[in-house]
Amino acid sequence: TDISLPLLQKTLKAEGPANRRMTTRLPDRRPPVAVADCMHLPFKTNGVDAAICIAVMHHLSTYRRRIRCLEELVRIVKSGGRINVQAWAMEQAEDSKRKFASTDVFVPFNAQPKYLDKTKIENSNNQNNSVAELCARNYDNAEYDERKGLVVFQRYCHMYREGEMEDLASKIEGRATQV
Repeated sequence: TDISLPLLQKTLKAEGPANRRMTTRLPDRRPPVAVADCMHLPFKTNGVDAAICIAVMHHLSTYRRRIRCLEELVRIVKSGGRINVQAWAMEQAEDSKRKFASTDVFVPFNAQPKYLDKTKIENSNNQNNSVAELCARNYDNAEYDERKGLVVFQRYCHMYREGEMEDLASKIEGRATQV
């Protein structure tokens, strides 16, 4: 699942080794995909063997939303199954280019215009503007990066401190949870 239909569509059309392996093993089947919110997954309880949650948890702005996401993962995964959660960490390696002033920050997200809603684009002044420039002008809190030719949004990220994810997992009821 993903909250972005265009990204799911791109994934299904993707070429590359991972997609070739999948279609070789399952020539007539693709895994089910759905546009969904991480706190309301469209899968039955105990319906999957495993779940991955990559680059999602750090965008959840409240403790309750983080717990709800983990509860939902536990709900859909069969007993004895695996859940893999990956999120940004506050503690970074010494040589990392990422340094954060606090656990709750806004970071730039460079969006390619082809993934943005084209219905928001208006060019009322009839100038020769790029799609990225038009998108930046028509989306709230977006800027146009002329050097990269991309639309830049500031998106919320929670940087997890060491042990914080384990603490969240320990609050999930109904099943032993290991992080």
